[in-house]
Amino acid sequence: MIVGVPKEIYPGEQRVALTHLVIPNLAKAGFEVVVQSGAGVAAGYPDEQYAEKGAKVLPDRNSVFSTAEIILQVLCYGANDINGANDLPLLRNGQILIGFLRPLGSAEVVQQVARTGATSYCVELIPRTTRAQSMDALSSMANLAGYKSVLV
Repeated sequence: MIVGVPKEIYPGEQRVALTHLVIPNLAKAGFEVVVQSGAGVAAGYPDEQYAEKGAKVLPDRNSVFSTAEIILQVLCYGANDINGANDLPLLRNGQILIGFLRPLGSAEVVQQVARTGATSYCVELIPRTTRAQSMDALSSMANLAGYKSVLV
């Protein structure tokens, strides 16, 4: 399976859904990784770091969506209410979308994503329990925000 990481398109968003450090673990599990050129730059991860770890760097968003079976985003449509709808035509039947989706914000947005045939997983709905803490996106983001305030 191919995991794709497009560049975040929400204005001012500097995070990236996957760092280069995770790529060897994904490769060991049998996944390939494709990354949109520039996807990690704002977060401090240039394309070269992804390529060195084995990811294929693709030139544009369309290439990532058309190549990957799994799309990882920080802010998917729903959480990105400014221009996230631009991704709807890029999603396809059988594709998996993982990221912040804010599914309780709008039933219409959830229905629009469902109509593409893609399966979406909302990271903000992962239970906030001790057992699931390593996957808890809200705690990890709060942790990072706390560290960043201290370090800045």
